[in-house]
Amino acid sequence: MATGDLVTFSPSTKSRSNPILFIHGAFHGAWCWEEYFLPYFAAHGYEVHALNWRGHGKSSDKERLRGNRITDYVEDVSHVASSLKQPPILVGHSMGGFVMQKYLENHSAAAGVLLASAPPGGTRKNTI
Repeated sequence: MATGDLVTFSPSTKSRSNPILFIHGAFHGAWCWEEYFLPYFAAHGYEVHALNWRGHGKSSDKERLRGNRITDYVEDVSHVASSLKQPPILVGHSMGGFVMQKYLENHSAAAGVLLASAPPGGTRKNTI
């Protein structure tokens, strides 16, 4: 089973009980959270993580990237979330927001934040 890889920033003084898990959108990776979001929230006492889905960043399975499905990415989020000591606060951007919504259909989280999330119906214009 292929899974994504994780970028983690730990706070110098942990003052928040729930970690934050950032979920990137399509055509992105954990890199999109590294410059501003991860250092900011770590500086404010959160343990923060940014997931690279399978086939993205330094994760495995790059040769199968085009064959990955939303359920694969939900599985990646589930794998990371279940490895954390406390339920995470999830932050999903674009397609990552859609993956987060699918994850929450069968799992719980401390909170969920959608940033310009893709809707369940997709982002293509309906041409009837």
